[in-house]
Amino acid sequence: MTSTIRIAALTMFILTSGAASAIDLGGMLGAGKDLAKAATISDKDVIEGSRLMMRQMDKEEKVAPAGSKYAKRLAMLTKGLENEDGLKLNFAVYQSSEVNAFATPDGSIRIYAGLMDLMNDDELRGVIGHEIGHTKLGHSASQMKKALLLSAGTKAAGASGNQIGGMVAANEETIKAFGNAQFSQSDETSSDDYGFKFMQKHKYDVRAMESAFRKLAKQEQGEGSMMASHPGSNSRADRMKAAADKL
Repeated sequence: MTSTIRIAALTMFILTSGAASAIDLGGMLGAGKDLAKAATISDKDVIEGSRLMMRQMDKEEKVAPAGSKYAKRLAMLTKGLENEDGLKLNFAVYQSSEVNAFATPDGSIRIYAGLMDLMNDDELRGVIGHEIGHTKLGHSASQMKKALLLSAGTKAAGASGNQIGGMVAANEETIKAFGNAQFSQSDETSSDDYGFKFMQKHKYDVRAMESAFRKLAKQEQGEGSMMASHPGSNSRADRMKAAADKL
């Protein structure tokens, strides 16, 4: 239920975090490395880039402390999911009123307090299952690889002349590209299906997937809503209802 805009925003946070270290996510991609070579970024590099990004993001965001009601609730909802479907996962809540959630290739799943306020427990489990799907099915890794390639391009632009000027110009174009991006319809659909099967597997209420999307559909109607970038949530709710009706 998260769009590539969220991954974009997180990655741009790293790319623009300071002139000395902003470009290459911890030195993974050097200024002298051309984009053709950068295109061979390994899965290991993608995961490490993700881990570095999340380390920085968790420092800057207001992570709900362990004793807070949000952290306690999420811990209850995710108990036993630390090693799910062959993935090593970690969970945290960001204390923001934003209605959103996201997952990254290293297994980090972050839920926003605004989403937790909106949804009941099984609806949140559906969101979590969907986000696990983005990681398990490789969608998040694909977006991270694009981010790393853009990072390499930004560094190359900065190194080609006026470094700071090149950084600014390249980052502006990167922000535009990220801002217009989102997971494909097929990515969202396959993650929805993964989430539904996740709910079945753990014997949660599968109809919560439908009600979660109905709530998100109302959010989409809000002016300036972050959810406006998602495929139509009502149509996705209809798919989940049809799947539940077949059971």
